[in-house]
Amino acid sequence: DRGGGIFDDSYMDTRSSRVSSARQQQQLPERGPERGYSHSRRTSSAESEFMAPDPYYRRLSDAGNSYGTAPLNNNSMYRGSSQDSGDVDVHRLSMRSEQPKRSSIDNSGCGPGGGRRRASVEYDPRKSTASQRVGHSSSGGHPGGHAALVAPGNTIVNNNGRDSGQNSASRAKSPGSLSSKSSNMKMSASAKQNPDWFTEQNSDSTDQVQNQKPVGHKDKNPRSSRCYQDEDDKTMTTMMTKDQALRPSAMIKAKDMSSPTGDVTIVFTDVRGSTSLWESCPTDMKKATDIHDIIMRQCYTNHSGYEITTEGDSFNLAFQHPVDALAFALQSQLKLYKADWPEGILRHPDGKDEPALKFRGFRVRFGIHHGPTTSRVHEMTGRTMYSGEAVKIAKAVEGMCHGGQILTTMETWKAVSGMAERYLGRPQVLDCGEHLLFESKNPNPGGSSGYTTTRYTRRIMQLVPSDLAFDFFEARGRRDVLAEDGKMSYEIKDASAVNGRLFPPLTSKRQLTTCFLNAPYANGRVTICFVYTMGLDDDPDNRAQNLGVLAKHVRKKMLVLNPPGYECQEDNGCWMLAFDRMAHAVTFGLQLKATLRGVSEELVGTVDRDNMFKVGILSGPFTSMGPHKTTGMADYFGPIVNRAARVASNCEPGQVCVGIPLSNGVTADPPDFGPTVNVSLQGIKKLKGITIDVAIFACSRRRV
Repeated sequence: DRGGGIFDDSYMDTRSSRVSSARQQQQLPERGPERGYSHSRRTSSAESEFMAPDPYYRRLSDAGNSYGTAPLNNNSMYRGSSQDSGDVDVHRLSMRSEQPKRSSIDNSGCGPGGGRRRASVEYDPRKSTASQRVGHSSSGGHPGGHAALVAPGNTIVNNNGRDSGQNSASRAKSPGSLSSKSSNMKMSASAKQNPDWFTEQNSDSTDQVQNQKPVGHKDKNPRSSRCYQDEDDKTMTTMMTKDQALRPSAMIKAKDMSSPTGDVTIVFTDVRGSTSLWESCPTDMKKATDIHDIIMRQCYTNHSGYEITTEGDSFNLAFQHPVDALAFALQSQLKLYKADWPEGILRHPDGKDEPALKFRGFRVRFGIHHGPTTSRVHEMTGRTMYSGEAVKIAKAVEGMCHGGQILTTMETWKAVSGMAERYLGRPQVLDCGEHLLFESKNPNPGGSSGYTTTRYTRRIMQLVPSDLAFDFFEARGRRDVLAEDGKMSYEIKDASAVNGRLFPPLTSKRQLTTCFLNAPYANGRVTICFVYTMGLDDDPDNRAQNLGVLAKHVRKKMLVLNPPGYECQEDNGCWMLAFDRMAHAVTFGLQLKATLRGVSEELVGTVDRDNMFKVGILSGPFTSMGPHKTTGMADYFGPIVNRAARVASNCEPGQVCVGIPLSNGVTADPPDFGPTVNVSLQGIKKLKGITIDVAIFACSRRRV
């Protein structure tokens, strides 16, 4: 409580009464609000015990995020002492002042007397942050009430103008003391101009906080860039960002940090084409690698990440919760895209600026998986190392990535999908389907010959920061336009006018299910198919088991088609599917009904196997399509969706029906699906909520 920290209001309230009683007993002079945190004279031991900062000036300083005061005048700053100088005025920063705030210090309670300390920072590009010249003015902590001028390098100053809590003993021994007999220090209004080295600086600027350079400073080092720092500064950023370095709150947080345990989220990263980049531009590649490493370490520090190891430009990290890992990956992609990359990198194919795809600089891939792990401490490095299935899966997921892509497993995404809107900045989520990651062979137990092969498969999800995402809804579908004759027409959306990151299909051992990229959208047309299950509610005890059997059956029949059908969503036994043409949807519906007898033995209870499904099909244009906000599966919009659902609702159990909207001169002629399909008109109906008539045809297999 006497070491120069920041006190909260409750602390000051409880101490104020004790200070008042101490003043009354010893007849100490009352503190005026103009004196700020403390008296400039040396306080007595009784008063220093109860010294507390003034709430008004605490809030005044906190509002500016800097405990800054103007330095003493030139004469008093550079003279050894000024015993006859008289009163010295102290100019404090006002909240109403229009002058920018400078990086400086004004802490109370620095030393036994609770004295005041002020510091001014002079930037020297040849020195690190820890060795910058710092000029201090301290009172109350020096014998005899003299203020001390601290020698350069005695105190490390962080970016918010607060010191690292050094004791006053080191400052008292510093050369160049400055003393004053006056107990009430005031500087005259006619004070001289600030020294040449002093420059007002806005400490809120991101670039200045990162680089620690005063306004107008021109770095003579050609390697300097927005993300470049001195060598010592880069060492600091390997553990924490510069704006957090040596801050008391950050140090308290660091003491509570530990490596993740138990269920851990493992992250692997890698830079695409790094070997080729090193070969073509080694000098710029070294600068770019420094930029990359600083960004990665800043981002994982922001999200409580643990650096397991690095290998070249690859990072292996651990997080306790998957939301931190995903937030780290999303923030890193944004910062990497906005970084100031060297010219040699931007001329290379693996680093060139591509505004249409929103790629610029390093294309870093991220593989993420959350699961149980075991850990041990490495004998040489002392770092915690992780092993287990989660590590292998995360590494395999990273191996499937393309440059600039973030991939994670479905179970990892499920753990945080409810938080995405609030905490992850609404990233774009894309379903990449289920893939075979790797296989492992283990000897059979019991000493028997042979091996048992285990296949590891996972459904993969892709995440893209919203600022970098390709807007599929604006790029796919049809847009209504008014024709010259006054009638409504449509035009196909121009995908070339939409910018954002697009990736090719994943490079895995095998893709086992469809993904978003398999969803049909050509020419703004699609065939929507709804499948309703019937009779499951009659046997609630066996409903869950029967639904699992039917779901596997539906998905299997979609995949046998070429191209396969696409599952948009499933809800309680109701499927919304998409096909590229109506004939494929009809073939799927008829096969689904005909082959149900093959899985009838797996169904339990009393179910009507012949009338298990109702299938409704309708083809036409759609307004837009894109990935669902949480599932990442293709989501279609337009009148076609409701029309297809109404057709399925009007089917009888066991029927496969096709709807034909009767608009724009279309007649109720039966469609031709080949010689093996029989089509019969069920009727022309007014469906609920549909403004036009719809002809409904029932389809069945034709016996040859």
